[in-house]
Amino acid sequence: MANPLSHLASFTSNQISGSDHSLIVCREDIAKSYNQLSVMEDSTDIQNFCTNYGFYQDYAVNPQVQEMNKQQEEMNVYAVTPQVQTGSHVDKSHFSSLGPFELLRNNPSRCKNTEGDKIRNMNDRANAYQKLSAMQIMKLAGERFIQFSSNKFININNLLHPYGSALSNLSPDDNQDVELAQILLAAAEKVSDQQYDRARKMLSQCQPLASNTGNPAQRAVFYFAQALEERIDRETGRLMPKTHSVETDGSICIASRFDASHLAFHQEVPFTQVVHFTGIQAILESVATKPKVHLVDFLIRTGVQWASLIQAAAERKDNPIEHMKITVIESVNKERVEETGKSLESFAKSLNFPLSFKIVFLPDRNQLTEDHFDVKPDEGVVIYAAFFLRAMICEPNCLETAMRVVRRLQPELMVVSEVEANQNSPMFVNRFIDSLFYYSAFFDCLEDVMKRDDQHRMTLESVTYGRGIRNIVGSEGKERVCRSVNLDVWRSFLKRFGMEEVKLSETCLYQANLIIQQFACRNSCTADINGRSLIVSWKGTPIYITSAWKFH
Repeated sequence: MANPLSHLASFTSNQISGSDHSLIVCREDIAKSYNQLSVMEDSTDIQNFCTNYGFYQDYAVNPQVQEMNKQQEEMNVYAVTPQVQTGSHVDKSHFSSLGPFELLRNNPSRCKNTEGDKIRNMNDRANAYQKLSAMQIMKLAGERFIQFSSNKFININNLLHPYGSALSNLSPDDNQDVELAQILLAAAEKVSDQQYDRARKMLSQCQPLASNTGNPAQRAVFYFAQALEERIDRETGRLMPKTHSVETDGSICIASRFDASHLAFHQEVPFTQVVHFTGIQAILESVATKPKVHLVDFLIRTGVQWASLIQAAAERKDNPIEHMKITVIESVNKERVEETGKSLESFAKSLNFPLSFKIVFLPDRNQLTEDHFDVKPDEGVVIYAAFFLRAMICEPNCLETAMRVVRRLQPELMVVSEVEANQNSPMFVNRFIDSLFYYSAFFDCLEDVMKRDDQHRMTLESVTYGRGIRNIVGSEGKERVCRSVNLDVWRSFLKRFGMEEVKLSETCLYQANLIIQQFACRNSCTADINGRSLIVSWKGTPIYITSAWKFH
């Protein structure tokens, strides 16, 4: 079995381093809009939904857009790249045979420094011992783990004692957290080597320090240690396999209802708003001259974003839309989607906007055909796939079927929003490391926007993130339903079907940044262009992507 150090190394090598209907939003408006999520499930009255949102009808880039882009570039200038010095030189030749952990040394995209990072200034005694983020803790733990493993020092006693590296300059609390994370990494390596007794002993060393009520690093270790223990129990026959009944939502696995804890998170962090409204902007641009629009939604969830699209379409003065049709594919909860459809139709009626809503209920998505959609020759078809593709990774036949149907529909545009993380490696330890760094960003995020004893935070971490972590780390085969791959993988996948990536407009980027600026965490959340797509990050860690596609 390959040594896991190569995957860890790829992370540690990089320092943590105008229009008449322009979009005018404020943080309170966004919160108010998302408060309507529960209303859309329980009532048809969304008369006042999203009244403060608008979308650009004139897509020429104006001076406001240029100024916003300039300000964004200036904000990125403040990024700092700290230099971590090691007490002894590590021969790089060791890493040529270190297996998957080596990626932690070579991956530039996962641990980028931003203005929001709390980095200790080595030249300023007054700022000494500023608390490191969970991402920084994990990075330093990975670097230290590589040093030990490369020099054949890997045992539990050595893991707990510094040996002259830059870690000796850390605060006692940070140094303790680095040691804690380092033991977790060592335990994951032992699990990957099926050395379960040794892994259990290492995890027992984590228990006194890890905590679901502590700082972000301690919370992350707590849930990942739980997941490792569950995996060990399954591998050793102490825990029987069971079927997981969860659905995926961006970075996390959640129960079927968007509850108050998720709503509280969305009121504080603009991840989902940026993703959805950027996608809507791209859709509006693609059908700017179409009198009839047919929107196909592969995974509607709450449908909150479509109220905004309806309002924007209703306000279009040039080339007004004569009729919009929304067709939704659903395989689980038909009643919930029916209520969503009634709410959207009621809202459209209040605006005197022609809308029809149709549900294609298919318990077996593999039976999907283009005939289910009743597309008319004069309709401009748009496909919306938000967090749908990753939900189908565990059902590759259904994914292939869906894409063949998309190809036959020949849409004007296909909007894809996905998690920007690689959590689908067949090698357990690779998947463990990628997930550890990705989820650490979320634990850092919650630290910044919620108090440690906040019940919403506790629910998000234990039920939402915790469930996702357990599934990714503790399960294999059909049981592992929480899967994601990064944008480059989706690019290769979609190109196989003859699709080409469409460059998102500067208006999309401007709008994304405008939304972010309405939140208190605006210095930590960023939206940037990756190739032709938009990527949303938290303190440099990629979280979500939105891309647009069309056929050649």
